[in-house]
Amino acid sequence: MRILVVEDEFLIAEQLTREIGSLGDTVIGPFGDIGEAMGSLSSNDADAAILDVRLGGQTSFCIADQLKQQDVPFVFLTGYTAQDVPSRFRQQSIHCKPSSTRSLLLQLRAHRLRFGDRDGVQDVMMDMLSYVRLVTSDNAAAERLVEAVMLQTISAVEDDTVVGDLRALMIGLMDDEIAHNLTCHFH
Repeated sequence: MRILVVEDEFLIAEQLTREIGSLGDTVIGPFGDIGEAMGSLSSNDADAAILDVRLGGQTSFCIADQLKQQDVPFVFLTGYTAQDVPSRFRQQSIHCKPSSTRSLLLQLRAHRLRFGDRDGVQDVMMDMLSYVRLVTSDNAAAERLVEAVMLQTISAVEDDTVVGDLRALMIGLMDDEIAHNLTCHFH
C-alpha cells in the first residue's frame, strides 16, 4: 500500500518510514507540515494514512476530512486522547504514541481487505496475504493459511455453494482459519 504519513516529530517520522518500508509498503512523505500534506493529497493516490493529530499549532483534521471524503482509511497516531478528537472522527482508530507500526498497518490492511474496491480473486488473495503476514509475522505460515483458504474457496465454488460476494466468502473463510487453525500453519 501507499501510506501517507503526517508526523512532525522527526524521530517518529523516520521510524514509521523505515518500518513501513521494511513491512513492504511505500511511504508518501513523511510530512511535518499541514500545507505540504494537503498538497500531496491531490497529486498522490494514498491507499491509507497515519496522521499525527497536532503538528505545531495546527491539527490534521482538515487532512482527515479530505481522506474521509476520498474514502481513504486512516488512523490517528497521537499523544492526545479521544476527547481531543472531534466527534466526527470518534469512529476512527486512535493510537497512542508510541505505538507499534505493525499494529497500525494491521488495522489499515484489515480495512483494505474488508472494504477494498478490487474484487478479482487475485486482488483479494494478495490483500489477504498481506494482512495475514502481519497477523502471523511468519511469511511461510501466512502463505500456507492463504493457500488453505483458497482451496476452501475453490471447493465452495465447485460445489456451487457460493452465493453472493466472493470477497466476503474468502474473508469469512480467512477469519475462520485464523480463529481455529492458525497454529496448524506453523511448522
